[in-house]
Amino acid sequence: MTFTEHPRLLARIAGVFYLIITACALFAYLYVRGQVIVPGDMARTAANFLGHEQLYRTGFSAAVIVVICNPPLGLILYELLKVVNPRLALLALVFIIISTTIEAVNLFNYITPLFTLTLPEYRGAFDPDELQALARGPIRLFGYAFSVSLTFFSVFCALNGYLILRSKFLPAVLGLLMIVAGVTYWINSFQLFLALPIPYIQWVTLIAELSLALWLLVVGVNEAKWRARAQAVQGGSSVR
Repeated sequence: MTFTEHPRLLARIAGVFYLIITACALFAYLYVRGQVIVPGDMARTAANFLGHEQLYRTGFSAAVIVVICNPPLGLILYELLKVVNPRLALLALVFIIISTTIEAVNLFNYITPLFTLTLPEYRGAFDPDELQALARGPIRLFGYAFSVSLTFFSVFCALNGYLILRSKFLPAVLGLLMIVAGVTYWINSFQLFLALPIPYIQWVTLIAELSLALWLLVVGVNEAKWRARAQAVQGGSSVR
């Protein structure tokens, strides 16, 4: 049995991974950090770390699940989409691996403020203002490093969007949405890097990725059209 003998089942597995990633990322990066970190008020932020330590640890655990699920998602999408263009599919896989590596390393910036503000050794060596200053650095660095990881993830989204658009076995609108998501990630990231006076674009990426995840989970791929693509590749021909 080959890895892609059942492409619809494979697509549904990818959908499960994508939904897990989406749910855990929303929880870890938006909800938990939004509950604990108060922009511009390190005193309240420090109090929140002390009062919600277990919540923050749960958020960190959810972020670990995200980076664990990213590689299998990338591999499955590569296996499904390489019948459209194997080089672009492989390039997309490379970009999500790089993105995931940066995201995983950046988790040290996620957890460092908790240790800085709660460990007895730190609290005994520094006064509250100094502790807050020490914690502020990794809090800020996390956002920048995460945006760097998203610049690579944006390319993954755009490449897969293009492949979906050309595939014929997945709806073209999903491909267009993923391309838009990739562009949006770039705009949001460079808005931060360059401190541009433009609004942060919200929800576009979530709509695109959630739409793809749900389609993969519920519908999968059109097996007949996928197999036609696969046979054309094996036969050395191309399907337009």
